[in-house]
Amino acid sequence: MIQGIILAAGLSSRMGKPKLLVHLDGFTIRSRVVQAALGSCLDRVILVTGPGGASPTDASERAATSGRLLKVSNPHPQAGMSSSLRAGMAAIDPNSLGVMVILADQPWLTHTVIDELAKAFMRDTGKIVAPTIEGRRTTPVVFPNDLFDELKVQSGDVGGRNVLIRNLYRVVEIEMGSYYDDTDIDTPEDLKRAEQRTSDEGPGPRPRDKF
Repeated sequence: MIQGIILAAGLSSRMGKPKLLVHLDGFTIRSRVVQAALGSCLDRVILVTGPGGASPTDASERAATSGRLLKVSNPHPQAGMSSSLRAGMAAIDPNSLGVMVILADQPWLTHTVIDELAKAFMRDTGKIVAPTIEGRRTTPVVFPNDLFDELKVQSGDVGGRNVLIRNLYRVVEIEMGSYYDDTDIDTPEDLKRAEQRTSDEGPGPRPRDKF
């Protein structure tokens, strides 16, 4: 059993407005990531929002299977990404074999990428599994359950990065190549490029399936 935590409580300081609630081709950025997670093999998805951010952002979230999507609130998002990770980890099933830490601002994450990482983790549930793109390590990352206690006490504006760095000898990298676009949306310029891309590609999220 692998559970996912979507970190979606950021302050969007560089965007100047709540970036995860911006629509890209009919879906909010947050919802696109939620859809990818719920379309994957993850047993449960924990969505960590800021105060007052638990309401569905569009119809796709309202239609989400309640048994698989759990929303929790991070009351102190100003404390950085680690505060959202701690909030998510507080809701994790301790019997889960692993947890996948997912960032909510990567709108082109697909369920196939999540499934491939989960599949690699299930081959050896004592490893940390991370995707790479032409050798560059990126997210989401799967952590085994013996590292849950470490994830629960992280601090600062990082997710599980420090836990990964302390355990580099346990990391298995899965090369995604051009089949995974991990572009994140942080600035108005990022958003403008993303809007242009969705306009060029046509309606609906477009998974780039390799697997």
